[in-house]
Amino acid sequence: MTGAEIRQSFLDFFREKQHAIVPSSPLMPDAPNLLFTNAGMNQFVPIFLGQQKPPWKPPRVADTQKCIRAGGKHNDLEDVGLDTYHHTFFEMLGNWSFGDYFKKEAIEWAWELVVEHWRLPPQRLYATVYKPGPGEPSEFDQEAYDHWERLFREADLDPSIHIVNGNKKDNFWMMGDTGPCGPCSELHVDLTPDGDTRGTLVNKDDPRCIEIWNLVFIQFNAQSVAGIADPGVVEYVPLAQRHVDTGLGLERTTAIIQGTKNFSEFSGTVSNYETDIFRPIFDELEELSGKKYQSTLPKHGTAGESDQEKIDIAFRVIADHIRTLSFAIADGIIPSNEGRGYVLRRVLRRAVRYGRTLGFHEPFFFKLVDVVAKTMGDVFPEVRAKQKTMQETIRREEEAFNRTLDKGIELFERELAQERLTISAAFAFRLYDEQGFPLDLTELMARERDLTVDVAGFEKLMEEQRDRARKAQKKEAIGVEAENLRVAPTKFLGYDFVETESVIETVLPGQKSTEFNIVLDRTPCYAEMGGQVGDHGLLHVPGHDRTEVGKLHVTDTQKRGDVFIHRAALAEGRAPEPGEAVRISIDVDRRRAIERHHTVTHLLHWALHQIVAADATQKGSYVGPEKLTFDFSSAALTPQQKRGVEKLVNEKIVQNDPVSWTEVPYAEAKKRSDIQQFFGEKYGDLVRVVQIGGDAKALNGYSMELCGGTHVRTTGSTD
Repeated sequence: MTGAEIRQSFLDFFREKQHAIVPSSPLMPDAPNLLFTNAGMNQFVPIFLGQQKPPWKPPRVADTQKCIRAGGKHNDLEDVGLDTYHHTFFEMLGNWSFGDYFKKEAIEWAWELVVEHWRLPPQRLYATVYKPGPGEPSEFDQEAYDHWERLFREADLDPSIHIVNGNKKDNFWMMGDTGPCGPCSELHVDLTPDGDTRGTLVNKDDPRCIEIWNLVFIQFNAQSVAGIADPGVVEYVPLAQRHVDTGLGLERTTAIIQGTKNFSEFSGTVSNYETDIFRPIFDELEELSGKKYQSTLPKHGTAGESDQEKIDIAFRVIADHIRTLSFAIADGIIPSNEGRGYVLRRVLRRAVRYGRTLGFHEPFFFKLVDVVAKTMGDVFPEVRAKQKTMQETIRREEEAFNRTLDKGIELFERELAQERLTISAAFAFRLYDEQGFPLDLTELMARERDLTVDVAGFEKLMEEQRDRARKAQKKEAIGVEAENLRVAPTKFLGYDFVETESVIETVLPGQKSTEFNIVLDRTPCYAEMGGQVGDHGLLHVPGHDRTEVGKLHVTDTQKRGDVFIHRAALAEGRAPEPGEAVRISIDVDRRRAIERHHTVTHLLHWALHQIVAADATQKGSYVGPEKLTFDFSSAALTPQQKRGVEKLVNEKIVQNDPVSWTEVPYAEAKKRSDIQQFFGEKYGDLVRVVQIGGDAKALNGYSMELCGGTHVRTTGSTD
C-alpha cells in the first residue's frame, strides 16, 4: 500500500466502526501550555474535561492529525536525520471515544486492523501496559493486560513474552505538564530478521523494534496543586467520564509495510524515509543538488561521519524540516524571534545549514514547498491554498540567514584553529547574539567535529542578557499581582460611559509617597491590553458635605487578571480609603484620539488583505493618542502596494462607515472565516466582534475582528 492508501484504509476501518471522520485541527494549539499541536487529542481536550459535549452520535471519531514535536515537553528536533524514524512533523492517525467504548474495544480493534486487515504477523507484535513505579500515579492496568492476554493466547502466543510492563515514562501519556492524561498501552513491532527478540528491544530506542500505535485511556486530569509553586507538582484527579485516545504514526506504519514488502521480507533496514512519503522530496533535492541519497546512517560511537553519511543526514533533515515549515506557515505560524515562531526559525536555520552539506549557498529550501503542496494538498488543502505564502516566507528567512551563515561558519572555523576540545560559552553566545545561530545549530557544528559546547555557561550568559533587558525597560511595572488583591473582578463601563461613581476596593502604595495603585469596583478607564494603552483621567474624593477632599490624576490603567489597577498621583487633598465612594472620569480628548487610531488599525489590517494577501496577518500593534504602529507578517511592501493600502484606508475614512460591536459565543465566531481572530490569544465563551460597515446586528461588515478595545462610532469621526 502507498502512504495515502494506508491513511485511507485506517479511516475507512473506523468509519465502519461508526466513527465520524473529522478534519485535522490546526498546528496552532488552543491549549496555552503547548507550543504546537503535538497529538491528535489536543482538539478534544474540552470534551475530555467535560467543558463541551461531543456533538457526534455515537460519540466517537477518527482522523489524521498533523503534529509538530520540536519544542516543549515533546521535542524530537535533535534526533532528526540521525536515525530512520524521528521527525519534527508527522501525521498521527487516531480514533477516539468520548465516554463511549473503552479498553476492550480499543484493544480489539487495534488488533483487528493490524493483524487481520493489514496482515502483520502477530508473533512480531508486543503490547505494553502500565505498571507504576514508586510514587507514580494510579495502579497496574490489569484490564488492558487481560484483553491483550486473551488476544495473544488466541493467536497461540505466550502473553508473558508478548506483554511488557512500562512505568510512567513509557506508559502514562500526558499532553503537557497538566491536562487530561492516563495509562496507555502500545503496540511495538519486532523488525529483526528472525523476529525472535522476545520483547527485549521494546522501549529501548532500537530501530529494530518500533512502536506504531499508542492506545491512551484518558482517566485523569493532571492539575497543579494549590499552594505549591512548583509547576512540576501535580495531582491526578479522576475525570467524570473515561475516554479513549489512540495514535498510530502514519510514517512509521508506512515504513514497516513498504520496507518489509507487506511483511514478507525483514532482512533490510526499515526507514520512514524509504517510503513514497519522502521519496518525492528526495527526488527534488537530488535534482537541485546533483547529489544522491544512499540511505546510510551515522555509525554512533565512531569519530566523525563519512561524506556520504553527512549527505544522507542532510537529506533526511531537509526533507523533514520542509514539511514542518510548510504546514506551520500554512496554519499561520510564522518564524520570528520568540515563542513558537522562534522554534520555527531554529528549524529553518538548521535546514539551511545542512544545505551547505549538499552544496547550496543560495536559497534552495523554499523550492521544496511545491513538492509538499503537490503530495499533501489533497488531504490537507491548506498547504495548497497557502503555497505562495509558504514559499515567500521561507525564501525571505533563507535570504536573511544566508547573509550571516557564511560569516558564522568562518568565525567557527577560526575558533577551531585554537585547537579546543570545547566550544566556549562566550563564543557560542557570540554566534547567537551576532550571527543569529541558535545554540542547537552551534552544537550541531561542534558535534560534526567531535567537540562539545559549554551549554551551562551559554545559558548563564543568556540569563544575564535577559536580566539586563529587564533592567533596561523604561516602563515601570505595577508591583501588584491579582492573586494578592483578594477583590472581585473590576466591572468595565468604558464602552458606554466616560465618568462613573465607584467604590474603592484597595489602595496600595506606589513608587513615591504621593503615588498610589487604586482598585475600584467599577471604572470607565480602559486597562492596557491588545496594543491599546491604558486610560488617563481624574479621581475625585468627595467629603461628607459633598466638598472635594482629594483629587488624583490617573496616569495609567493596567490589568492584573480581572482586576483593573489605576496608577494615580495625588494632586490635592488626601488619597481615598477602602470603602469610600469616589467619582472617576477619563481624559476624553485623549481617549478619542486613541479610539481613532484603534479603528484605523482595523482598516489597515483589512486593506492589507485586499492589496497584499490574506496572509498579511497582524502580529502586534501600539495604539496610543499620538500615533499607531502596526506589525504584520509579509514581505516588504512595494511602493505600489503602499499606495494601494493608503488609498483604501483613506476612502473608507471619507465614506464615514459605521463602526459597531456585538458579543457572540466564541464557538460561533470560531466557525466564521471572515471574522479575524488571532492565534495564541485566549478567548472566553463570549467574544466581542468589532465590525466596520454592514448592519450592526447582522455581522456582515467588510472588516470584522475579535477585539476588546474601544473605537469611534464612524470611520470619519473627529470627535
